[in-house]
Amino acid sequence: MPSRLSKLFRSEKLDKEKEAEADAERSRSSGDVAPPAYAPPEYDQDNVLDPPDMTAGFANLKLSSKNKDGVPTIDECAAHLKLLECFYRLKQSIGSRDGIYGISDSVVTQHIASGDKANELLAKLAEKRWAIYLHQAVDRFDAWLHALMPDAKPITYTEYQTTAENGSLCHPSPANPPFVLEQEHLPPVDVLMVWHSYMLNPRAYLEDCLRLGRMRLWHTDMPWHSISSSINAGTFKYEPGEVTEGVFAGMTGLKWDSASSDVKDKSIVCPSCQSQLSVPWTAMSEPTRAVTESTLPDIIDGMLSTGTGYCDKDLLASCPSCKTTVTHERLRAGKFCSDIKKLLNNDTPMGGTMLGTSGLPGKAAGQRDILFKYVTLPPNNILRDGLGGKLLASTKAEGDGFSESMQGIRDVIEAATQDKAYMRKVRGSASHRLTRAEKIGIRRMMSRYWDNSSPFALDLVGAVVRQGSFIEKMHNIDWLHSPALPSTMKRLLTKYERFVQIMADQHNMAVPTLDVDLAWHSHQLSPSGYMEYTIKATKQFIDHDDKVAETKLNDAFAWTSKTYQRLFNEPYSECTCWYCEAVRESHTSTASRLFHGSQSRVTDSMVHKVETDSAKSVHISSHNAVRPSDDTNKYQITASRQADELDKAYRKACIRASKNGKPAPKRENYSYSDAWGYPVYMPAYAPYIGYAGYCPAYYPMNPGCMAVGADAVAAALAEADVEVAEEEDAAVEAEAEDVGEVVGAKKVTERVGTQIERELDDDRSKETGYLAAVRQTTIMNTLR
Repeated sequence: MPSRLSKLFRSEKLDKEKEAEADAERSRSSGDVAPPAYAPPEYDQDNVLDPPDMTAGFANLKLSSKNKDGVPTIDECAAHLKLLECFYRLKQSIGSRDGIYGISDSVVTQHIASGDKANELLAKLAEKRWAIYLHQAVDRFDAWLHALMPDAKPITYTEYQTTAENGSLCHPSPANPPFVLEQEHLPPVDVLMVWHSYMLNPRAYLEDCLRLGRMRLWHTDMPWHSISSSINAGTFKYEPGEVTEGVFAGMTGLKWDSASSDVKDKSIVCPSCQSQLSVPWTAMSEPTRAVTESTLPDIIDGMLSTGTGYCDKDLLASCPSCKTTVTHERLRAGKFCSDIKKLLNNDTPMGGTMLGTSGLPGKAAGQRDILFKYVTLPPNNILRDGLGGKLLASTKAEGDGFSESMQGIRDVIEAATQDKAYMRKVRGSASHRLTRAEKIGIRRMMSRYWDNSSPFALDLVGAVVRQGSFIEKMHNIDWLHSPALPSTMKRLLTKYERFVQIMADQHNMAVPTLDVDLAWHSHQLSPSGYMEYTIKATKQFIDHDDKVAETKLNDAFAWTSKTYQRLFNEPYSECTCWYCEAVRESHTSTASRLFHGSQSRVTDSMVHKVETDSAKSVHISSHNAVRPSDDTNKYQITASRQADELDKAYRKACIRASKNGKPAPKRENYSYSDAWGYPVYMPAYAPYIGYAGYCPAYYPMNPGCMAVGADAVAAALAEADVEVAEEEDAAVEAEAEDVGEVVGAKKVTERVGTQIERELDDDRSKETGYLAAVRQTTIMNTLR
């Protein structure tokens, strides 16, 4: 089931053969004989009907007006589809550009000239080109931001805590007006693509804008009118014009097209001595054994996955000044230590310490995050009160200091949390025990540095890669060229508004279908308006987490499907693929089937009226599904259990289809990833079964994995931002018991006892405030 662009990797030999055949045909056709007439005798040339205009639905979009709170309009959703198709074509173009980054197709074609095997290997070369292109794109995006806001001043820890209380942090003001990005001020398409993926992680985006003093960017919406005008409606090429290219070059000193640049090295900062050094973007290894047709696949994989450049998995460089060995892990630890210096010297908060459990920076849109200070204060305090200086003093050029890796830093922080005297000092309390909210704060801080050496709150290369799955699905569905485009956009916007109502349930995660996700993504590209809207609708700033464990995504989709059908009396997914059928079957009761109840009637009347093409249906949107790396085997056990449950529901769906005289939903005939023109077929659509549309070994970190388990617990994000109130109460009660033990041990003399009483009075006051905050949150959730 190849796509419209699947001919990118045809062999040169085949092309020459076709060209020779065409020349021969032209030679046979030459002469004085007139060509035959192809029109029928009654053909009326004056009344010919022109073919339909395939660009009519999106060529002249009305994008000058906006809805309140940034809720996307029909035309904005269509413009977004247009941009996504541009990104899709860009990826295909970069992947097929022979020779860039020193990656030549000849490494394959000189051994295997054509055929499926050659196309499969050429697709791997394309993936590596794309990986390098994305790393350069993130680098160029960072340069564009610095040129756009050269005077951006990071907020201080003290200023942040003060302004967070009055709710003014996110308000637009004369000091942070939005940018007006007319066509001549647009960035190149690679930079635009990174910005797009960045905005689709709204809490991380807000955190960086606050922390790095870039609130002007936060108040800037995606400039749809300028972007849509710059995309050719026929070819979907991004062509804003020569003036725009000159403006970007003048701002940044960079070429417009990064793939045509001759820059082969990247400048990085040594994590030990802070001097600049250059490393190659890629330094792929050469084959070490004889190349034959049978050994070529393994050789290609080895060549693409074992390089020592910046875009390769095994970065290895030596600082010429201090001889430090630089690796990706050293760079990640170096970023953490650099931010410690900024905290101690400039009072700049650490990454991941800006937002409360509801995603709010204290107070925003009239809503206060009651647990804000319990999440944001402890991570910074634990480093300010001595531990940060200890970590900085441990750096060694030889690489054996405990601040040379994130694992080493994690171990030091974990040990500090077990030091009762130090934690009493950090907490300003007679108790050393961390509350649940304080633990969440420390985990969030660590998550910003684990597997991420970039200057951003998340690895933007991985973010773009994960978005690629959604972009490919939008290309395959191809709403853009449908005559029903406006009505489709209107319908999915209505469905999105309903989806937001479901997201107000703070104890469950709602999972979108592909149509809902398009509207949701479009809304997030108006960041400040999206924040206001979701806070008013759900009492929290709804995140768009682009890293969710596959099994959790599966369970949450089943809950969302059931809830949507119960609230709106319509099926959530109208797709008839085996996965969607199985999910519907799982939440349709036997009694409803037996007595033809409302659940059964809704499904039968609205889903099975017309058979649908599963390849172009709105399934679960699983582009954010990631596979945890778990040494305990718990994940595999959970995935296996879910697969069995789905299989059971699928068999029931097949039986029901047979009784109704309909064909059973098939598993094998539709699900595929058209990676670089080489279709890779998958056995299922379920989020945790199938092949990722990229090769993770060609990236410094796996875009489709997240670390969990004992070895990386400090790096893992909390499973949910809003914790169950009973668990919080239990944590506080445990802390109170611990305080009682401290008092009993310390009452040796009257003087010590008096001092402890003073400490306890202060501690009880803090605990009372904490308990009150938790209970108030519980009451508010209950009332909602």
